Parts: sequence; structure tokens; C-alpha cells
Amino acid sequence: MHWIPGAIASIYYQMLLLAAVIVLLSIPLHILLFKRRIRKYRSDFHRMKEQEKASRVVLRHRNLLRDRTRGFEQSLTYAQRIQKAMFLTPKELESYFPESFIYQRPKEIVSGDFNWARKINGKMLFSVADCTGHGVPGAFMSLLGLEFLRQITVGKGILDPAGILNEMNRQFDIVLGNTEDISLKDGINLALCTYDFESGILEFAGAFNPLYIVRDQEILEMKGDRIIVGPDYGLQRGKFENRRLQIEENDMLYMFTDGYPDQFGGPEGKKYKYRRFRHLLMTIHHLPMAEQLRRLEENMDKWMGNTELQIDDQTIIGLKPASFSSS
Repeated sequence: MHWIPGAIASIYYQMLLLAAVIVLLSIPLHILLFKRRIRKYRSDFHRMKEQEKASRVVLRHRNLLRDRTRGFEQSLTYAQRIQKAMFLTPKELESYFPESFIYQRPKEIVSGDFNWARKINGKMLFSVADCTGHGVPGAFMSLLGLEFLRQITVGKGILDPAGILNEMNRQFDIVLGNTEDISLKDGINLALCTYDFESGILEFAGAFNPLYIVRDQEILEMKGDRIIVGPDYGLQRGKFENRRLQIEENDMLYMFTDGYPDQFGGPEGKKYKYRRFRHLLMTIHHLPMAEQLRRLEENMDKWMGNTELQIDDQTIIGLKPASFSSS
């Protein structure tokens, strides 16, 4: 049994030798893995530096975009104040027609809808207009429309509605007629009235937009001509015609743009449409003006709900012509 320790020692040395061989053989593998880790670390570090650089670029562009957006919003807000200063206000309308209201809900900061009124030579002229563009393009067109109305009525003394609209088209051709390089396809749809408060006669002319008068529980619709007011871009334009109506004491008049009846909403996401709009007016026409305005606002809020987007500017003017105050 004296050979056992020697055998054990031999096996022990063989195991040590095997372990040494394994270690020696694994060294290149560890070196390879170490080099790979170094390369990965360097790659990750480089990628992090690139990401950091890209993040700084994104942040710089984001801040630049934010500053520009803030500048645009400030400019539009200031433009809104200028535009509102030129519009007819509810207080001004009430000074002419004590029983009246103005409903306005612009789609954007500035509006393509506008309203106007002026008392000249014993007659009251008033209008609600809808530029076919909205936002900034519509706002520019609205300023042109307001200035043309002022020039034509005050400057030229034209007071009949059809004559005013015909002259507006002539003015558009003069001002925008030399723009061959620019395609201008926006115009103005509007309803325009002249009310002679002594005779009680209302004259109306319209460019697509109608006029509603509620009388004896029915709506009298005076339709506008299917002629747009604006630049002549190849369409055959005719002449506007006046329509007359003798106003009665309890007549309720509504002028409006298409933004309210064209708004999508309700449980099925459909347009409000003119049928509903006329029914709503018949429901509220006998109420005080402030209550009519409130009903219009609440009805549209309910129709649009929390998720529906407004698709166009909305304007409605309601008034009783017989309430005219000459003071």
C-alpha cells in the first residue's frame, strides 16, 4: 500500500498541469473578450456623445420653434385686437337696434368672418360676411372687405345693397386685377341690408348668403344671388339684385355665416345643417336677446361636445329692425 501516496501525488500534479494548460489556453479568450468590452464601451461612449450632441441640437431647435411660435401667437393676438377694433361690437349694434345681439366664435385667433354697420342719410346699413378662407388669409380679405364697404358707402355715397356689392367687385378687380402670377381664389359671401327707418322698408342683396326673417311663426327667407364678391378668376359674374320687404313691428331678423349650420357634432358626428338651424331660430326668436345669444352658445357647445373640432368661423347677428333708435 506504499504506492498510493505516490499515485495520488502524480494525479495531483497532472490536475495542476491540466489546470495550468486550461488557464493558459483561456488567456487569449479573456483578452479577446476584454478587447470586445473595450470596443463596446468606446462605441457606447461615442454613441452617448452623439446622442447628447443630437439632444442639444433638438433642444436648440425646439427652443427656436417655441420662440418663433410665441412670436407668431403674439403677432396674431395683436392682429386680433386690430381686427376687433374694426368690427361692429354688440354695444354699437345695440346703439342702433336696442333689441339685438352678436354671436361670434372664431375658428382661430383671427377670423375670416366680419360684420359691419353704419348709419348714413336716414338709412341703416348692416352686413354679416364670410371670407371663403379663414385664419390669416381670411383676416386679410376681411380687412379689404371692410375698407371697400367704407369707401363705397361713405366715399361714393352708394347706399343700395346691390349697388354696393357690384361696386365691391369692381374694386376687387382694380386692387387685385394685376396679379397674374398669383392665384387668388378666395372671396366673400355676405348678406347686406339697408333699412329705411322712416318708411320701414328693408332692402337686401346677398352674395350666396341668405337673410332669415321670423314673422308670424314662420321663416321668410330672402336668398342671395349665386355670385361671389371678390377677385375675378375666370367665372362669369352677373349683377346683384335688390329684394325689398316692408318690416312689421315684431319681425326678427337673422344674418349669419355658414359656420354654425356646417359644424360637425352630435351623437353621429354629422353636420348641424340648416334644417336644425331654422328650427332652433324658431324655438328662440321670441326670447330676450341675451337669452337667444345664450341658447345659441349652449346649443353649439352641446353639439360639438368635448372632442369635436370647430371647422369654420361662426357668426350670427339677430335684431328687431323695428326697435331702431335714431338717437
